[in-house]
Amino acid sequence: MSNTKTQLLDILKENYEPEVEFHLQDIYKLLTDIHSTIYNDLEVPDSGVRRDVQDLRNESLLTFVDYNGTYFLNSSSTVNYRKNIFSLEMLERHGRIVMWNDKTKTTSAPGITFIRWMIADKNEVMSHTIARELNVPCQTRVGQALFKKTQDEIRDSILNEGYDYHCYQPAVSELNPPIEYQGNVYKYIVREGNNRYELPWDYFPCALIKGNTEYSLLQFGAMANNPNKEKKNDCTPDDVKQMIRLGFEYGEIERTEDAVYDVLSVRYKETRKKDRRIFVAEILSEEGVKLSIEPYDITKAKKHLLENYKVELGEHDFVMGWGRKSDHYRKLHLMFEHQLKNPEADINGYYYLEMGQGVEIQPTENNAASLRILAENERKLYINHCCNVADAHRAGQIKPIGVRWNAQVNGKEKYNEFQ
Repeated sequence: MSNTKTQLLDILKENYEPEVEFHLQDIYKLLTDIHSTIYNDLEVPDSGVRRDVQDLRNESLLTFVDYNGTYFLNSSSTVNYRKNIFSLEMLERHGRIVMWNDKTKTTSAPGITFIRWMIADKNEVMSHTIARELNVPCQTRVGQALFKKTQDEIRDSILNEGYDYHCYQPAVSELNPPIEYQGNVYKYIVREGNNRYELPWDYFPCALIKGNTEYSLLQFGAMANNPNKEKKNDCTPDDVKQMIRLGFEYGEIERTEDAVYDVLSVRYKETRKKDRRIFVAEILSEEGVKLSIEPYDITKAKKHLLENYKVELGEHDFVMGWGRKSDHYRKLHLMFEHQLKNPEADINGYYYLEMGQGVEIQPTENNAASLRILAENERKLYINHCCNVADAHRAGQIKPIGVRWNAQVNGKEKYNEFQ
């Protein structure tokens, strides 16, 4: 360890307890306050501090927390982090990555080819942190990409239970040509598993993958972090939106409603799945593309009414979507109940045509007017239906239904006796 680095580490240990966060600016101020001279020989002392802090991080003496220059001292440990504790045999036997086929040992992730499993030397793998410093494209997250709590949980799990070879594994791709930076020659770059890369061990179990294009590799990282049953830090809708935008720029995704919807429904199917049409509209509107039919939910419709029609809803007004027929009777019942309780009230209905799952006929430019007429006519049909039921009931034409309740209270009811 260099002389300045050793002295800096001693100073930090004297002033900070393990796992207490501090910033680079705190270090600069501390060195000034104690009149330290360890960097006086440098023309730019701050650059020496940054170099030594990065080296201490690489040696697992410090942990990098975020891109605001936040670090903390690692606790003293008898664990030898320089030792390779990972098994390539177990990785080859149990390892998998997103869209993995265990029979063929391949992935169907778009544009991605699995090459092999490897236990990489981290000195040869460019991290997300270094990639950002060098402005090298890497896994795409709009906001926070590293999560200290997650890193601590994974580290403790490995120490207590051993490495989990059955979960989705990190992935790297080859850098061609390799990139030399701060004394390291980086042959690979992390595409998935940035938090596991930040673990204190010098070795990194991962899959080596190849992409048809740079966008394929960027997209792989985003898809791997899409919400699913795997425990991880899920990507956000903003992360997905950024990947779609990059798809436009790379010429991989067309700026059309169908193209964006298909990508979302297949590659990011858990992201905003309840209002996917609205998500599509948001993405395309930022590109200056208007959909042929604007999608709404109640929240968006209310906001639109206020901002564009200056409509402030009263206590007797309704905002409703029409198109999912299974839900129409509930909505009509709700409105009639309100009218029965408020017979003198003037009621306004602000309607929109629903889209997506559960809608029998999707609205288009050509059928929107007729669908609106049909939706309004359902009120009359419902009234007529209720009148017919009431007339038949009064005339004794509707027989009582023979109700039989299945047994459900296991402690009191016999399973084969109706209630």
